[in-house]
This record gives sequence, structure tokens and C-alpha cells, in this order.
Amino acid sequence: MTDVTALSGRESAMARLLVAAQFALLGVWLLSGAALAVGQAMRLLQLAALLLAVWAMLVMTSAQKRLFRISPDPTGHRQLVRDGPYRWIRHPMYAAILLLVAPPLLERADVSQLILLAALAAVLVAKLTLEERLLVRRFADYADYRRETWRLFPPVY
Repeated sequence: MTDVTALSGRESAMARLLVAAQFALLGVWLLSGAALAVGQAMRLLQLAALLLAVWAMLVMTSAQKRLFRISPDPTGHRQLVRDGPYRWIRHPMYAAILLLVAPPLLERADVSQLILLAALAAVLVAKLTLEERLLVRRFADYADYRRETWRLFPPVY
């Protein structure tokens, strides 16, 4: 018997491509020397991003018995996580990545840095879109959860 929530070959290939693109863009960001914001407010935003990521990871690993994946594949997840930051944001780890990366890139505001930020945002939105399509198949209550929460940034998106 096959798992109806298992990824198809195309979905699996897309998931791997999106994860690779995400890490490649984060690598470019780190190597660009623009990883730390200059202004105090922007550094606080980066710190908040790190705290959000840690909180989300702790909640996810606790709820899923250490079943944490970088890939947008919910196969094997036994429950829909709605605790911690997941009460308000469906993808707090993706939000944290953008909040960590954006401040120094926006401070420098040169075209190449803004393109990098836009590319990373596009990859993460594509990744979360795939993940949501899979989560709808995996969890009957995911449609309700989507109506009750924001994707990334309340009340914007």
C-alpha cells in the first residue's frame, strides 16, 4: 500500500532543487560578507530572527519526536504542529531566515544584494507553496489552519 501523502518523483525533485537553491543563496549571502547588520535596530531584528528559528525548531522537534527536515516533505509527520510560533505563522523558520538575511542586505541596498534577497524570498515562497500543497494532502485540518494563521509575516503575508 502506498502512502497517498508521499511525494511524487516530480515533487521530490522540486523539493531537492528548492533546498539546494536555498542553501546556495544562503552561502552566497554568508560569503558576501554581509551577514551582520551594522545598525543596532537591525542587529536586534537579526537576534529576534535567531530566537524565532530556535523556538520554531524546538517546538517542531518536540512535537514530531525529532522528525525535523529541511526538505518540505511532511511524510512521516504524525500531527500538525500548532504550538509556539506555529499558532500565528505557518512557516516561522522561513520567516526567520528572511528576517536574518534582510537587514544587512537592506542596509547596503546595492542592486546585487537586493537581487540576492529577492531570489532567496522567491525560493522560500516556492518551497512553502510546495510544502503547503503536501500538508493539505497529509492533514485534513490543514485548510482550517491556513485560514487561522499567516504564512510568514503577520499581518502582511
